[in-house]
Amino acid sequence: MNIDLNIFPVAWYAVTWSKELGNKPIKVRLLGKDYVLFRDEKGIVRCLNAYCPHRGADLSLGFCHGGQLQCAYHGWRFEGDGTCVSIPAHPNKPVPSMAHARSYPVREAASLIWLYPQQVENEETLPPLGLFKDLYDDQYTFTPTMVTWQAHVTRVVESILDMTHLHFVHRKTIGRYMKPTLDQFSFTVEGNNWDIHVDGAHIEFIFPQHMILRRPWGGKRSFINYYCFTPIDENQSKVFCVTGRNFARHIPGMNKFFMSYNLKIFNEDKPIVESQNPISIPEMMQLEVHVDSDGPQVRYRQRWYQFLQNKLEPRIDVHEQRLNILRS
Repeated sequence: MNIDLNIFPVAWYAVTWSKELGNKPIKVRLLGKDYVLFRDEKGIVRCLNAYCPHRGADLSLGFCHGGQLQCAYHGWRFEGDGTCVSIPAHPNKPVPSMAHARSYPVREAASLIWLYPQQVENEETLPPLGLFKDLYDDQYTFTPTMVTWQAHVTRVVESILDMTHLHFVHRKTIGRYMKPTLDQFSFTVEGNNWDIHVDGAHIEFIFPQHMILRRPWGGKRSFINYYCFTPIDENQSKVFCVTGRNFARHIPGMNKFFMSYNLKIFNEDKPIVESQNPISIPEMMQLEVHVDSDGPQVRYRQRWYQFLQNKLEPRIDVHEQRLNILRS
């Protein structure tokens, strides 16, 4: 089996922080395609194809008026469902059917905006976001962090699932007092759900894009790290991280400290992950050596290979999508 770098699972992916979307539309990129986000008159997030169907202008350069998105080029206005409701140059003529923009499912939860990169006729058929309940727990104060790596999402996911690199890659931060061996390590996999226990920490991973790490912090104090892995295209990925703590919640500067510390940790990983060859996991398991501590990553590879082989699982081919954009 030849691994196809361009094919990815269809799922709910985080594309930006809620706080980034105000009264001005913004553009986001997911799986090789650009989208525009804006808020309607009720403040609900809407998502359309990023480029105007008239002359291809970037709709994120436009404006929001009465819950509608207005193109900056010729003033065409669009509803949240993509319906073109106004062409100022011809106010008394019917709107052509081809003038309507494509809309996509979008949600707002856990301080993030989530995009489902396929059109659906009935949004009731969409899968749930499936977020961990910890992200709604009032005992935690949350700190957001986001990084972009020049790497295929499969390598990014494996790097976060990997526990034995901490002593070496993060020897100046979280791995400073860790041993290269794992004293307590066990994991189970059932379907799309990974359950991992390692040296006092508990990790849950849900294929293809969610993971949470829970760690006690002494006494009743606890600490969580939530990750969403978002493929921008076959060569670039984002990691959205939400760190929660139930201690030091009201000390000035603590959020800034945790964000800075998280970025430092991610920047230790970045050159390693970006250096890996090939850029994605190899086309066959046997092309890289595996040991017992690689168990969760091995199971992740097996699930990814299964996804590629199972044509019934929803997928997006980034190359095919690019060709469709050029033809449209």
